[in-house]
Amino acid sequence: MPIYLDNNHLTRPDEQVVEAMKPFLGANFHDPLAPYTQANLSRRAYGDAMAKLYAGIHADKKDDVVITSGDTESNTWLFNSLYIHKILTGKGGAIIISERAPASIAAACAYLEKQGAKVFRLGVNGDGVIDPQDLLDYITPRTALVSIEMVDEESGAIQPIEEIAEICAQYEVPFHTDATQAIGKIPVDVQRAPITYMTFSAHTFHGPTGVGALYIRKGTELEPMLMGSETQMGGRRAGVLNLAGIVGMGKAMELAVDALEYDVEDMREVRDALEEKVRAIPDVQIITPWSLRVPNTLTFAVQGVPAAALLLELNRSAIAATSAILYPQGDWEHTPLIDAIGADPALRHTVITLALSRMNTEEEIDEIAKALEESIALLRDESPAYPETTTEEQA
Repeated sequence: MPIYLDNNHLTRPDEQVVEAMKPFLGANFHDPLAPYTQANLSRRAYGDAMAKLYAGIHADKKDDVVITSGDTESNTWLFNSLYIHKILTGKGGAIIISERAPASIAAACAYLEKQGAKVFRLGVNGDGVIDPQDLLDYITPRTALVSIEMVDEESGAIQPIEEIAEICAQYEVPFHTDATQAIGKIPVDVQRAPITYMTFSAHTFHGPTGVGALYIRKGTELEPMLMGSETQMGGRRAGVLNLAGIVGMGKAMELAVDALEYDVEDMREVRDALEEKVRAIPDVQIITPWSLRVPNTLTFAVQGVPAAALLLELNRSAIAATSAILYPQGDWEHTPLIDAIGADPALRHTVITLALSRMNTEEEIDEIAKALEESIALLRDESPAYPETTTEEQA
């Protein structure tokens, strides 16, 4: 049976999510904002889904949760808006992000730099984590925005969002976090820290693709993303609502939050059992300590084995995994993981990520481990980058 281990990129929609969406892909197609009786069911479903989203992230009823097509749109909207209405008007100065920022944020900032904006990038330590105190070297009361991802997609490293948000609050600087890699893996609560904006996408917590949201704290100004009717998303994003997608995201959020405690523990047990077997393979380096990363992610470098070759061998065993080397971040400033943590540059092209979900099982562990062991042994036999140790050298 195929085994899917690319869940930080895209998760399989939960069957309950699919069932919740079905009625709104057919006869119940009506715009929930329409005034006629035929739209009543759509209106109730929309209200129920939005309530689940608010509850899932602990948003206040006066906050805004604006539906978008996903994290890329949300991030692009936020950065472009703040550039136009803060930096260009002289109300704000530089933007501060992580050197490991998600691709949409890294690309948006690279574009804004070409327009004259100043962007500072915070580095991570050897564990892949930002030191909040490093922010003090760059932040001023005129900083336009600080944006740090909640979880690193590749390493699974959990960033100290609460401490960073508190520093931003002290300087009265808006703080944004991309929580796309966090929901369904760790608790996400916008009330635990002074978060101004937060991005998330349904496709990483077993919801549908093409739908996400931008959380905006009450009292915060942000220019509309799409102009049009003032009745749609409070005038912040016009256009007919993607009702089926919103319903699906609401159901996925409900499932992710309700199942967080026991599902995450089960997922962690599977990941840890797999990690134990990976650690037993010679010359394999695990990236980010167990205690500092989300419970579904296992990222490691394999000395002497190119990631592309290893993934190809795993694919022959019907195991789907990934490596950032196969999804290049472009020409913008995004520091490769190995460089960011200060590891041996020779390992840069040897890193792969196994990202599990609650749908992976204990029965898959031995099959994954066997495929890894056999594939690594095969590729090392053919690799001049991994010389074989002689008996004399071992003695």
